[in-house]
Amino acid sequence: MSSKIIRNYLPELLAQGFLRSKPSMVTVNLTNKCNQYCIYCEIGNGIELSGGKLLTTDDLHWIIDQMAINKIRKISLCGGEPFLFKDLIEIVAYAGTRRVWCSITTNGMTAHQLSESDLTTLKECKSEINISIDSFQESIQSHTRGTPAALPNALKSIQKLSEKEIPVTLLTAVSKFNYHNLYNFFTVAYEMGVQQVLFQPIIYHSNYPERPAIDNKSQLNVSIDELDKLMSELKKILRFERSHLISTNVYRLLPWIHYYLMNIASQNGNWFFHDVLKKFYCRDLYAIIDISYYGGIQPCGLANANITIHENRHLGLLKLWSEATSGIRNDLRNDRYHVYCNSCCHHFSRNMLASIMKYPLQNRDLLIKMAYLLGLRIYSKIWKRLFKRN
Repeated sequence: MSSKIIRNYLPELLAQGFLRSKPSMVTVNLTNKCNQYCIYCEIGNGIELSGGKLLTTDDLHWIIDQMAINKIRKISLCGGEPFLFKDLIEIVAYAGTRRVWCSITTNGMTAHQLSESDLTTLKECKSEINISIDSFQESIQSHTRGTPAALPNALKSIQKLSEKEIPVTLLTAVSKFNYHNLYNFFTVAYEMGVQQVLFQPIIYHSNYPERPAIDNKSQLNVSIDELDKLMSELKKILRFERSHLISTNVYRLLPWIHYYLMNIASQNGNWFFHDVLKKFYCRDLYAIIDISYYGGIQPCGLANANITIHENRHLGLLKLWSEATSGIRNDLRNDRYHVYCNSCCHHFSRNMLASIMKYPLQNRDLLIKMAYLLGLRIYSKIWKRLFKRN
């Protein structure tokens, strides 16, 4: 627990107190190809709008070189399905030589087919693998993922990676199809030896801003009539987590997820984060460089890119990113929010914590609540370390 505080919370406190000197990570969508057909994903639904030059291995080398020069040590490799990017393992190996560590978000369809050499590379380069699974009930997983092969392949991948002691985190999209069974899902994950599960509701704008959103996407979320059931499931998960060797982000979800879902249901034009925070700060505009599979440097992960790494590369990644984000930073400083801000649930927990750190007096009610939840979390971590590992 102490190492995680040093890695995560202490840098955030320093960043808010002394201004952030550089981003903490880069997120890259490697490809627009996927081998699943998720009901809440624009790629999975085959929605296209515009084309462009896709990222190449040379592009990834340049990005990683720029990260190394600026001492940015973490890159998140996403998709589409990143394992469909033919040089993925070579990219991981190259990043390792530059002391850049990779987190890979995959659906698990093909990870179990990796060679021994590939698995060794992932382990030696300290890679972390996130596998997206919505349910261990095959009927639900097949429906949300659009293929009956989704669950068996994901299970094979979890087993293969775990055998090689490569850290695996499960990512679960909370929807109207699985909300009622989250606790059972979580306990099965624990029995499988998974050490971390992260939950998030559905982003109801497009995940890929160059593509239009799926029709009626917001209706895939949990309805307001079922909120009590969802909150009950999450609280049961939190109680289980406190006494078992597995972790989640539930303590960070509880203060805001119901406001997010209520806002979706009401469509009243209000900003859901103003129901959570008195004063909001978007940390991610300053902490994460988002790069699309076309090489666009996005102002944020839900915003269209107008600047690409293919042009003016001599300026360097940080300069290009600063130019790409300057407009939206100025807008948010003046409380001019964009329509997709209301759908920003993927990173909202981090933005919430950063808002508390930056504006503790204005957000003192939430500060007290989060201090209580974090205190319980630290206590349970210490208790588990002392008694559960023996």
